[in-house]
Amino acid sequence: MDSSATESSPAGRRHAADVAAGREPADLVITGGRVVDVLTGCIYRGDVAVAGARIAAVGDVGHCVGDGTERIDATGVFVLPGFIDPHFHVGFSQVTVERLAELLVPMGTVALSSCFSESAYIAGHRAVEAQLERGAGTGLDALLSPFFAGALGFGEFGCLNRFSIEDLRALVEHEQCVELREWNDDASRLPVPGLAGVWAEAIQRGRVIGGHMEGLSGPAVQAAVAQGVASDHEVTTVEEALERVRLGVVVQLREGSSTQDLLNVLPAITEFGADPSMFSACSDEQELHSLAELGHQDHKLRMLVRNGVAPVDAVRMVTLNAARSMGLERDYGAVLPGRLASLALVEDLASFRVVRTLSRGRLCAENGRYLLPSRVEDYPAEWNDMVRVGRTLTGDDFRLPVADGTQALRVIGITPGSLRTAEQLLDLPVRDGGPVADEDRDIAKIAVVDRHEASGRLATALIGGLGVRRGAVAATINAGVMNLMVVGVDDEDMALAANRCAELKGGIVVVRDGEVRAEVALPTFGIVSHAPLAQTLASSRSVAEAIRDELGSPLPGLVPSAGFACLAASIPGLKMTEYGLVRVARGGIREWVPLAG
Repeated sequence: MDSSATESSPAGRRHAADVAAGREPADLVITGGRVVDVLTGCIYRGDVAVAGARIAAVGDVGHCVGDGTERIDATGVFVLPGFIDPHFHVGFSQVTVERLAELLVPMGTVALSSCFSESAYIAGHRAVEAQLERGAGTGLDALLSPFFAGALGFGEFGCLNRFSIEDLRALVEHEQCVELREWNDDASRLPVPGLAGVWAEAIQRGRVIGGHMEGLSGPAVQAAVAQGVASDHEVTTVEEALERVRLGVVVQLREGSSTQDLLNVLPAITEFGADPSMFSACSDEQELHSLAELGHQDHKLRMLVRNGVAPVDAVRMVTLNAARSMGLERDYGAVLPGRLASLALVEDLASFRVVRTLSRGRLCAENGRYLLPSRVEDYPAEWNDMVRVGRTLTGDDFRLPVADGTQALRVIGITPGSLRTAEQLLDLPVRDGGPVADEDRDIAKIAVVDRHEASGRLATALIGGLGVRRGAVAATINAGVMNLMVVGVDDEDMALAANRCAELKGGIVVVRDGEVRAEVALPTFGIVSHAPLAQTLASSRSVAEAIRDELGSPLPGLVPSAGFACLAASIPGLKMTEYGLVRVARGGIREWVPLAG
């Protein structure tokens, strides 16, 4: 097996060459399948010979077969390159990378690119390295794409100072690093000592520069491309997509839990004729229950084909195009000699039901069942005790700091499927520290509680658009600094949800009428679970059901949607921190604003 997900092993390639030439027998042959050739667009009947971790030959491979060669009968199925997600946040999946592999590998996913930024902010760069080590051998290649934001020193706007510029540089130098993530022209001009040097190091080492060009156009996009930006996962409109592909930027069509851009952007291909080779598909973030119910890249394949993309073009978007966008086409993305033998065998090119998944020459999953041993080693104890609120919260802690009567109050406006939040100023009747219930306005409270320093700090404001009608939900996973976030319409329920979340040492808790209705414990770093996958998945599903049935919210992905309202970084507009409301403009310009207008 290669020493990393990205480096080529000379010995492994030599072995593949010897098998291809008939000098050595193949370790494995896949026979009778229909190979999807993503380079020519052709589909043909052919066998695949595998030598160690790599493909040796494709087509007529009879000369590669020896007495000890294993066989997999693929008669009647299609042989595809394994699926790749080029932009995924493991920290939002609710499980450790080992457990995530157990779920995604049976769906045909063999690699994903992640920054592991959530755990890096909380526990430093060693937490990232540990997860990369633990992910090895799971069938899911973790490709490292560090995100620089945790090293920026946002201070009260959201930075724990546990991840430094030196840590960021160490990750860029790591052998599994393929990309420096979330770059744009504004990032290049931030007055942060050493940040420009990290970008230069990434360029010199041949790392891809991944973009974050949300809402940008014209000179700002051109400047980012001049600095090497090769992809963008923040595209939300056809116009943005066309501008980027004309500049050679691969658009990563995003379809996750809080953001669903794929169908909005897809007409760039199906109606405006943009070349599908300039598009891939990604999740950004996707919750556990959503992955289990909808699927991962296989789900995006189904969406693409149902909405007018030719099947082979759709396959390219989750294989070859994704690999090329990260500079990994020598190892991933095609069924060719020398590529890693990481393959998805599917029933057809419409449902894309995966019947077998191979990763680096090993059969890892069959008919939805993960075949590799489950990794049971515990995470270090200190990484399972990282939620420290410092006191027991009461309902009074969640009262708004305004007098009774009609008040002009700022409300964070959520648009489903979007990360942008509006700043609304509404005249609201207030009684007993909260807005008078008004379902037509769809307004709830949002509170952010410090969970890192046991300081007891918290602030409460208002949020609209989440559909919460009753009770409360608390979570220690969000796109901000991973503080304890609470959303609800009842102060006592908010306090109970928050306190229970702290007792669990991290997780998501749903409360209604003074009773915990559902919970999922996420104690590792306070954001993910290392418990058996089935156990965490059952809890995650119960939380999603309780948010819908007990709180009355029809919004899929409520927790990550609300969580992005806690990200006081670069995406506009009104955001929430433990210190109060922040108005955010593009370029990272921030200012504190009061709740009352």
